[in-house]
Amino acid sequence: MEEIKSETNLFEDIKIFKDLEKDIIETKKCCACGGCVAFCNSQGFDVIKMEGYTPKFISEENEDNCKECGICYYICPNTTPLMDQLNEMYNAENELGHIITVIAAKTTDENIREFGQDGGIVSTFLTYLFEKDEIDGAIVSEYDEDLNPLPKIIFDKKHLIKSSGTRYSISPNILSLKDLNIISQDILEKKNIENIDDLRLAFVGTPCQCRAVRKMQYLNITPAYNIKFVIGLFCYENFDYDKIYKIIQDETNVKPSDILKTNIKKNFFITSKKEEVFEINIKTLDPAVRSHCQECDEFTAKFSDISVGASGAPEGHSIIVVRTAKGQRIINSLTTEKIIEKYHIPIEQITEWKTKKINWFNKMTSRKIK
Repeated sequence: MEEIKSETNLFEDIKIFKDLEKDIIETKKCCACGGCVAFCNSQGFDVIKMEGYTPKFISEENEDNCKECGICYYICPNTTPLMDQLNEMYNAENELGHIITVIAAKTTDENIREFGQDGGIVSTFLTYLFEKDEIDGAIVSEYDEDLNPLPKIIFDKKHLIKSSGTRYSISPNILSLKDLNIISQDILEKKNIENIDDLRLAFVGTPCQCRAVRKMQYLNITPAYNIKFVIGLFCYENFDYDKIYKIIQDETNVKPSDILKTNIKKNFFITSKKEEVFEINIKTLDPAVRSHCQECDEFTAKFSDISVGASGAPEGHSIIVVRTAKGQRIINSLTTEKIIEKYHIPIEQITEWKTKKINWFNKMTSRKIK
């Protein structure tokens, strides 16, 4: 395990996985990010596993393997430790976090436009990083045939098509980090990498997942230091898979395996593989909202390099919130090289456009908190 940063009183009152069970998991505040399991498994401790969407001891016998290091508790996005440090490190003065600029844009890549959602920005961003050899892989989410989200590390831009689109049920993306130490030698050789520690990854995830990644990076622990770019997704609420697709099937008679695309624009829209479009009142889905979303105070992923979402975006575009110099550099390159096209703001709206978007984010964040 990497050396933990020395901080006065940081680990004075160590809480362990049993405390995480009591404070977060049993109270249904767990967002199923997979961070605790990814860290513990990557160390070879053989203590906890992900059962469905719930971190658990592998068995009663395995409880004795717990090192009681407290890391799982500290990196959980729904515990309070390290939050002051993160807010200071990422200049997050309020719920929206640090904002360098806000733009609306869409991809100019016709292939990405065909399979991407809204402006296709996330796929375009990752494609650029692969092409410019700034990353060796990306942590994304794919679907199975029944639209179950599956976290995965991909090592080539051609696999991005399977990870396009929005997930409305949880995908524990951080969990895929637990498999870093078993990545095949063939992949490392193709990437001309001798040591797994040199593998460079981009991470795509929800606000809670981005928060967990940043906590892990703050402590400089395996395996989060492999992540070089963090792309956050706007997230108002997430849904329990079984509940949401039962509601959808009850409302539309469309099975998950027959759904082509889902989207939220005030209400919930699904497009079937027969290209039929159905609209479901968003309130109808309330029984499927995951309980941890009731505790979440983030909408725009304030601990990312860039945040991306459709909320508040013109038709066919995505909103991009640039937060770090690293994110700004890539967005500038994408714009300069005409890989993305900025939304042309009507001249009469230019002076107030950014302010209106920030006010909208504040409104959505306030709604989420309430």
